[in-house]
Amino acid sequence: METVINNNLIVGRSRDIGGMEVKRVLPHAIRQMVGPFIFFDQMGPNEFITDGGIDVRPHPHIGLATLTYLFSGEVLHRDSLGSSITISPGDVNLMISGRGITHSERKPINIKLPYKLFGIQCWIALPKSHESMKPEFHNCSKTDIPSIVNKTMIANIILGSAYGKKSPLKNISNGLFVELKIRTSSAIELPKEVEEIAVYVLSGQLEYNNQKIQAGEMLILNNKSNQLIKAVDNSSCILLGGDTVNEKRYLWWNFVASDMELIELAKKKWREKNFKMPIDDNQEFIPLPN
Repeated sequence: METVINNNLIVGRSRDIGGMEVKRVLPHAIRQMVGPFIFFDQMGPNEFITDGGIDVRPHPHIGLATLTYLFSGEVLHRDSLGSSITISPGDVNLMISGRGITHSERKPINIKLPYKLFGIQCWIALPKSHESMKPEFHNCSKTDIPSIVNKTMIANIILGSAYGKKSPLKNISNGLFVELKIRTSSAIELPKEVEEIAVYVLSGQLEYNNQKIQAGEMLILNNKSNQLIKAVDNSSCILLGGDTVNEKRYLWWNFVASDMELIELAKKKWREKNFKMPIDDNQEFIPLPN
């Protein structure tokens, strides 16, 4: 069940993806997007003692980029471009679907138990000018993510620019994605460079204009200069956002598009098995929903 606290503070709801429960925050009943971000899932934290873990069979995407960032655990990504890579904590995968891509996300082969998994996966709507581009895949290792470390915070600039640092990741939609760890009682100014920004609390408790934000809650703001968030406790959070998307976006299953006709064509293509499959994971697939 979705919970709406007020018009700018939302809580996600539980969903099952491939045998694992996630907390889905976007899209929400009162807010589809924050900047170009049209989908936001918190995976875990989960611990699998004897069996289980992420097991998402091959499926298609159009019109979006997926961003996957892990705090713990590992995920094996395979796609129709031939990519086959295990993402580890602190690394980030960026898969740009463009006109069409398929991929799977599985528990790595021969991983030792217990298996812990905790991370974030987002979908970023592509601009209309790029929604039919040739698909791409990018992996950025932890050592290549710019960081800011001082007495009040640790910031990892995963996508976009903030606090004087810029991520090397390709940023077609001009989005922002930052991991922040803030010390108790410290106040941090939010980046000014984006029109819309959201703060999602992973752990601890934050305060904005005397409004408390708990773990699992997302505060959505129309950005202004000199906005401060304060850590009530030692806290971890994600900042995400970007310029307002003024073009209409349709979301159906795994497809995002500016025109429903593009989604109908993608549905037909998947139904008729005309998408290329991941080269080394092509025996299973997720059927088109009814």
